[in-house]
Amino acid sequence: MRNLILGILVAAVAILGFFSYQSSQQGNTLQAEKAALTAEVARLQGLLDQRTQEVDSEVSALGALADKASDLEAALAGSAAQVLSLEAEVEALAGQVSALEADKAALAAQAAGLEAEKASLAEAAAALQAELDALAAETPAAETPAAETPAAETPAAETPAADDPAGEAATNP
Repeated sequence: MRNLILGILVAAVAILGFFSYQSSQQGNTLQAEKAALTAEVARLQGLLDQRTQEVDSEVSALGALADKASDLEAALAGSAAQVLSLEAEVEALAGQVSALEADKAALAAQAAGLEAEKASLAEAAAALQAELDALAAETPAAETPAAETPAAETPAAETPAADDPAGEAATNP
């Protein structure tokens, strides 16, 4: 019986050793898997951090672009307001130009009228000058005494001025 107990004890120790060995092998495998998974988690965490930084930089770049877009929109709104005011100013200036052109046309018509009046006054002045010349030509002949002037000269000088209207026209330029 002793041998039997001893055999059972040896078999029990061998079975316990075998299970202990397998258990330690499974623990080692689990430890290796755990280390591999920890390394993978660390690598993925690094990638996640890198991607997070890339996303953050893209978000900040998009924010800068959004700020630029809002600045451009504000400038565009200001430019649109300026364009509207300039268009109103152009319309006002066009109205002024139209009024000035109407004034110019009125002044041109008035100038043409004045030129016509000037021409008629020049004609009247020329007629009056011709009359003055004719009167001046008659006056020296009438003032000369008959005794001093020779008899042949007196009738010839008085005849064109008093009797002949064609003589006046001949003396007028």
